[in-house]
Amino acid sequence: MDIRIIKVIIDVFNHYGDTIRFDYERFEEALNDEANDLLDECYLIVLGMKMGLFDAMIFDEDIDLRGYVSYLVDQADLSEDEALFMVAVFNTLIQEVGYYFEIPDIDVLLQDAYQRNDFEHLSIIARTYFLGFGVAQDYEKAFEIYSYLYGHGDDRGAYYLGYMYEHGYGVETDIEKALLYYESRQDDLTSFRLGIFYMFGQYVPQDYEKAYDYLSLSHYEEAYLYKGILLEMQREHAQAFLAYHEGAKLFQVECLYKAGLCLKLGLGVEINLKQASCYFQYAYYLLHGESAYELAMMYFDGLAVLKDEKKALKYLHQSASLYCQDACLALGQFYQLGRYVKRNDRKAKYYYQEAESIRQYTLQLHHQKQEDES
Repeated sequence: MDIRIIKVIIDVFNHYGDTIRFDYERFEEALNDEANDLLDECYLIVLGMKMGLFDAMIFDEDIDLRGYVSYLVDQADLSEDEALFMVAVFNTLIQEVGYYFEIPDIDVLLQDAYQRNDFEHLSIIARTYFLGFGVAQDYEKAFEIYSYLYGHGDDRGAYYLGYMYEHGYGVETDIEKALLYYESRQDDLTSFRLGIFYMFGQYVPQDYEKAYDYLSLSHYEEAYLYKGILLEMQREHAQAFLAYHEGAKLFQVECLYKAGLCLKLGLGVEINLKQASCYFQYAYYLLHGESAYELAMMYFDGLAVLKDEKKALKYLHQSASLYCQDACLALGQFYQLGRYVKRNDRKAKYYYQEAESIRQYTLQLHHQKQEDES
C-alpha cells in the first residue's frame, strides 16, 4: 500500500469538491484516472467511503485507531494491514482538509445541563470547549465547567484542570495546583502526566521509580512509549520491548517504530525481520519518516523482503518528504555518486541542504525542550 494515494485524494477533492465522495462511482473513476498504478489503494478508499467510515471519523473527537481497525477486520473482512491503511489515510485526510462542524445551540445545551445538574453532559460539553470540537475553542469556558463539576464532587475533569493550570490555558499558570489536580484522581491521563513529570524532573525531583509506577498505571497510548524509553535508559531492553509492543498493538506510531527496531536489531527480543518490517510498514502508513527509511534499507538489502531497488527508492524518497534526515543524506549521496539514480549534482545539493535543515530544526527542538524542562 502506498501513501501517495493521500495526495491523489486531496487533488480530486480540490478539483471536484469533496462532496464527490458521496458519488461513489464518479469518485472511484476520478481516483483511478489520477492514480491508475494505485488501484488497490483506490478500491480500499472507495470501500471506506461506502461504509461511512470517513464521515464517522470526521465526527469522532477521539479517534481510536485500534477500534476502527478491529471493526473493519470483523465487518469488512479486511486484513489488519488493509484496515490500518484505510484508517490511517482517512485520519490524515481529516487533518489535512481541516473539517469543521458546529454544534447548534451549545449555550442552550449548557444551561439545560446546569439546571438539571447533569454531570455527564456537563463533562462532555466541557471537553468540547477544551478541544474546540464542534465549538470555538474556549479554555476559560472549559475551566469554568470543569471547576463547577469538581466543586460538586465530580473529579473526571481533574486532568483537564491540571493541564490548564500547568500551561496557563484559561487561567494563570500554577504548577502547584496542576500537581494537586493530577494527584487527586488516578486515571490514564493523570497517571501519564505525573509519569512524565517524574521521568524528566519537571516541577518535581526526577525519580525514575515513581515515573515507572505512574506510567505503569496508565493505558494511554503514549504512556507505553515513555515507559519503553525509561526502561531503555536503564538498559532493561526486554521490558522496554514489551512496553513498545503494547503501544504498537494500539498503533501508537513511535511504539511501532521502536518495536520494529528492537526486532530488527535483537534488542530485548529475538531478531525477527519479518515482524520488524510489518511494524515499519504500519508506522509508514501513519507517515513516520524513519520507518519509511527502514523499509527502504530492507528493500535495498533484501532483508525479510525480496530485494527491489525500485521499491527501495520509492520508500527513500517518501521518507525524505516526511523529513527523515538519514533519507535526505542517503539521497544526497546517491545523486552525488550516481548510485541507483542518474547523477545529478543539483539534486544532491538539495537533499544535503534538506538534511542540514532537519538537523538544525531537531537541535532547536531539543534546546527548547531542555529549557521547558528546566
